[in-house]
Amino acid sequence: MSAPETNFPHSAFVKAKLLQEPLYREDEDLWIILRSQQDEIRHYFRQIGQELVLDEAEGFAFIRQLESEGDDIRVPRLVQRRALSYPATLLLVCLREEFMRFDATPGDSTRLVMSREQLRNLIVDFLPETTNQVRDTGKLDLAIKSLTDLGFLRLLNTADANNYEVMRIIKARIAPTELETIKERLLRHAESGN
Repeated sequence: MSAPETNFPHSAFVKAKLLQEPLYREDEDLWIILRSQQDEIRHYFRQIGQELVLDEAEGFAFIRQLESEGDDIRVPRLVQRRALSYPATLLLVCLREEFMRFDATPGDSTRLVMSREQLRNLIVDFLPETTNQVRDTGKLDLAIKSLTDLGFLRLLNTADANNYEVMRIIKARIAPTELETIKERLLRHAESGN
């Protein structure tokens, strides 16, 4: 590892990174350590109620909360669950479907990049029409910010600061079966007029 010498094992830096955010193959030093010390890192996270999810084919790793299997088994919880807003959930579902189309289409690029306007357009038709366009745009931008904060979108450092990479981790976080369940809930929510 190219960092200055410390008293901490190299795996400590991988664990700290995973506690903060997903780890991607592009972070080569940490990725190599994760792969070589995977069993020890997995064991550490299981002890604190987390599961290491490592997808080598897609090039990412993250941790997720273990769920208790029964009332008499308690699992430590690191973070509180927070519900996403309706527009953020809707955007997440649309992005997952967009990834399915992207992966099915042959092309040279392995990265799905979308502009802020494209992200807004994905969900604008599913939201109720209002007369306050500024407020509506604000809601869409808040949904984009929420998904960026959660690591599903990454703002690209380009001349046009309105381009986002849709992170492949979205595929692991929302499986195709979960996608259908979420879509049904969104449909019921929309039908109830909320």
